[in-house]
Amino acid sequence: MSRSSFVRVVLSVVTVTSIFWMIGCLGQNSFLAGRAFPPSTILERVLVAIQNPSPITTGALQILDARYDIRNAENGTIPSFFISGYKGSLPSLILNYPEQSTGYVYGSGDGSLAAINYATEAETGNISGLPGLSSSVFIPSSGTAIVAASQTAQFVTVEDRVQGATVYLNLPNVYKVEVNPSATVMLAFVQNNNYAYRIIHLQQPNGNVSPVPTFPNEANWPKGVAPVDCQPINLPVYCVVPVLDQHGNPIQFDRPYNTIFSSDGTTGWLLNCGPECGGQQSSVSFLNMGVLDIYNFPGSTYPTPPANPAPPTEERRVPVPGGATMALYGPPVNLAQQTYPVPGGAVLYVSGQQLQKDGLFEGFLSVLNLASNQVTATYPISDGTHTKMLFGDDNTLWIGSQLCQTGERVATNQKETGCLTMFNLATNSVMVEPWYGDLTGLCAVLQWHKMYTAYGGQIHIYATTNVGITTITTGYSAGSELYNGNVTVQGTAFDVAYMDAITNASD
Repeated sequence: MSRSSFVRVVLSVVTVTSIFWMIGCLGQNSFLAGRAFPPSTILERVLVAIQNPSPITTGALQILDARYDIRNAENGTIPSFFISGYKGSLPSLILNYPEQSTGYVYGSGDGSLAAINYATEAETGNISGLPGLSSSVFIPSSGTAIVAASQTAQFVTVEDRVQGATVYLNLPNVYKVEVNPSATVMLAFVQNNNYAYRIIHLQQPNGNVSPVPTFPNEANWPKGVAPVDCQPINLPVYCVVPVLDQHGNPIQFDRPYNTIFSSDGTTGWLLNCGPECGGQQSSVSFLNMGVLDIYNFPGSTYPTPPANPAPPTEERRVPVPGGATMALYGPPVNLAQQTYPVPGGAVLYVSGQQLQKDGLFEGFLSVLNLASNQVTATYPISDGTHTKMLFGDDNTLWIGSQLCQTGERVATNQKETGCLTMFNLATNSVMVEPWYGDLTGLCAVLQWHKMYTAYGGQIHIYATTNVGITTITTGYSAGSELYNGNVTVQGTAFDVAYMDAITNASD
């Protein structure tokens, strides 16, 4: 055999071996399921929204390697990886859709909404239509609509990207929007108010316009209920109206604060904040999603006319004394795939704060049984306003809050007063983590037994198991913090997202 032939044989063997080695390494990753191999070559990516990374830049999106917990290339040749072309100011929210290899990042400094292509690791354009800053914004995985609340301008923006229409619906002091995954139910909340509002769509599929809805009881609606607004005025397409009961009267909630939707969008639970937000009784309202559909309104014939009288929008309400500002449906049977049990056998984990006799609030996790409609257990957790909840590997539930230093734990000199809690679903045990500041970002790196957080403006990583969780890290216990020296970022880390999750529901 000639020298050149021998070299070709050796190279062929090396190439085949390398391919099989790569397939083995990809076994726990989803790139073999049709996703493009990224330019960074990182197979387990966590995206970090960073504010003020330098004196001349107000925002950046950095990619971390969540398998090895490093910010650089494995061989050290590239010191860091960023989403190219991103120009937003003060990125504060990542809407993460790994199934579509797409994400959207909202910048609270300039009101920008940037589309991110996960395959190319680049911004694909700044989405226009949002006038000024928004206090709350949502875009579904399909990218067909944008819904945002502008508390300063006092209106709700609906950008219909299919019809090419953008409307601004007047709703004084609106501060939050809640939208189900398919964007067929859109709700808006007004600060310091007991009423919720829904958005309806007047345009029919055949191009005709439905008449603007009228309500027989509108003249007798309680004081504080905003009137119906439909826009554009000359040819209305969208309206914002109060959420009504079967008699056409606005439902009086108790400081509605949040709405939790099932991953398929067919079930919804409205969280009444109660005393924590200046109300009377925290609770969970079970919503009739069919009545809230954007096409379902009085007088509508699309897709089918509603029953007469329509069934109640709020089917029932269950008191939750421990507080209700955030919730999570589960636990999943298969965490990685986010496969949930039937509702009758599941629970709703609800986090919030309860007012104590000394006038301070104390954080609690309440377990709401969806079959009996009763709170079956309550556990003390971090104080503060709870805004993040996520299931992790190894039967763990993680809960994040802000302003946790203003509650009962600090006042009573408890050992741990942090804004992050790990709850063990198997043992019903609680671990409150040390305090670093507000918890603003949370993502589970599923099948790698880690939780990445934006905690106190920096990246902190936590283990979900007692065994070694990577090829280079061993000896950590569940709930303990992993070494973060190789993932710290320059600037303020405000949000995190697991770009390579198997499903959208797992982040």
